[in-house]
Amino acid sequence: MNIVLVGFMGSGKTTLARMLSKKHGFRFVDTDKLIEKKERMTISEIFSLKGENYFREVERQVIDDELCFCDNCAIATGGGMPCFFDNMEKLKTLGWVVFLKAPFDVILDRVKGSSKRPLFKDVEKAKELYFKRIGCYSKAHFTVEVSGSKEKVLEKIEKFIFRGYGESYN
Repeated sequence: MNIVLVGFMGSGKTTLARMLSKKHGFRFVDTDKLIEKKERMTISEIFSLKGENYFREVERQVIDDELCFCDNCAIATGGGMPCFFDNMEKLKTLGWVVFLKAPFDVILDRVKGSSKRPLFKDVEKAKELYFKRIGCYSKAHFTVEVSGSKEKVLEKIEKFIFRGYGESYN
């Protein structure tokens, strides 16, 4: 069984996937790190040198060529990964897909001042993208509101995955 975390940047995907892997013996997988290793450059470099379309194709290849072999993995996806091509449908075949839903203001607080988040240099564009992607993320198997401590959010995920119920089911 795999657990695939989706959501906007700053929603806690990497942190919570790491926590799940430590607590339950899952292998931790960060799709952005897989892409950086595969391409031998950072995500920012890929975007600036090869463009977003190229990056989205590489994301799709990672699902097809690498994630399909995951077993007992906690997978942190890139923020856009589920929103292109038929990626969400493919992710849903890998295991439970969890949408980590955080209000935009919470995300903004988490990422402001981070040089790793160049998208947030234009907050209005970031907000527009956030609302554009919500519909895509909502196609996950279930949604967890990212409020309270990360331990509480982890509990909500575990409640659904390991006991068969959650806040919402899509």
